Amino acid sequence: MNQTLGLEAVSLLVVAPSSALAAVLVLRGDRTGHIVAIPPAAYTTYMFVQYIIGPQYVEYPPVIPFHLAMLILSGTLLVYSWNHVRVEDLPTVSSQRERIYSWVLLLFALFASFGYLFAVPRMLAGGTIPAEYIDDPSVYWTVFLLDLGIVVPITVAVSLSLLRGAVWARKAIYGLVGWYTIVTIAVLALFVSMLIHDDPNVAVDTVVLLFIATLLITAFTVWVYRPLFRRTSPI
Repeated sequence: MNQTLGLEAVSLLVVAPSSALAAVLVLRGDRTGHIVAIPPAAYTTYMFVQYIIGPQYVEYPPVIPFHLAMLILSGTLLVYSWNHVRVEDLPTVSSQRERIYSWVLLLFALFASFGYLFAVPRMLAGGTIPAEYIDDPSVYWTVFLLDLGIVVPITVAVSLSLLRGAVWARKAIYGLVGWYTIVTIAVLALFVSMLIHDDPNVAVDTVVLLFIATLLITAFTVWVYRPLFRRTSPI
């Protein structure tokens, strides 16, 4: 519950405004609109998978149709926005800048994997999942699957494809770094919520480290997006 309060705060203060901004840009014919739409759409898809599977419902709650509709809508918007981003509308950046993108994405992949490092020896020798997930193990395994089975492989693929000059990777970098920014803010918010509510499963030093990571990831995302907004052209 403490984690969900933090996540919902981010939904209201970050995800909803960024979605509205993307809608306004698309309606104005701005070429950046569909690019801006990708991170909140991807984040919403990521979250509503957890909201449907995580609670371990043993009955049919009335909220499920809404969650299912949001999952379908966000996934559809993600694909739609991706298909409407034209590579020729993207800013031309130097090969050096793309190499920086690539190496930082590998760091992002390591960052996303870091919380699961403890799981490797426990899988080999046996052990329990983190204490805060004991009562809701499906939440842990859902996030485990999404992060290590989808997010990290996609991040590594985009990183390596940028080094090889793949055209599709030039589109993916914007959505990917935007998604990482929103998720990192969300993780920070859920830990802050846990700290405020005296949750025993969080420490102050963890929140401080996450705050620093959030600042660094957000700063990198702003740097990536800056060339995108230097000029405008119709979609």
